[in-house]
Amino acid sequence: MPAYHSIFLQDTDVRLIANFPLLPLRTRTRGPAYTLPALPPSVPASESPDPDSESYDALDEVLSLYRANTFFRNFEIKGPADRLLIYGILFVGELLGKVPKLGGAREGEKVVLRF
Repeated sequence: MPAYHSIFLQDTDVRLIANFPLLPLRTRTRGPAYTLPALPPSVPASESPDPDSESYDALDEVLSLYRANTFFRNFEIKGPADRLLIYGILFVGELLGKVPKLGGAREGEKVVLRF
C-alpha cells in the first residue's frame, strides 16, 4: 500500500523558497502566502473541511494524513508539496512527544506556541 501524497502536487504555479512551497493558508494574518476564505458555517471550527473545499489548506492536509503516513518507512517525494507534508508530519510528531509530559491544556498551549 503506497503512502498518501499531497493534493497540492497538482499546483504547478506555486512560489518556492529554498525548495519549500508557499501554499495557501486559511488565516487572518497577512504574509507571503495566499489567503483562503474562512470555513463555511456548516463546518465546526474544530473540524477540518473536505479536501475538495476551497478552504482546505496544507495544515488541514498535514493533520488529516498524519496518522496514515506515520506508518510508512519510505516516502517518495514527488514535489515540493510532499516535502511540506513530510515536514508538517514530523513537526506534529515532535509536538505530540512534548505535550503528554505536561499537566493541562494551558501548559500544552504554551509549549506549542513556544516550539
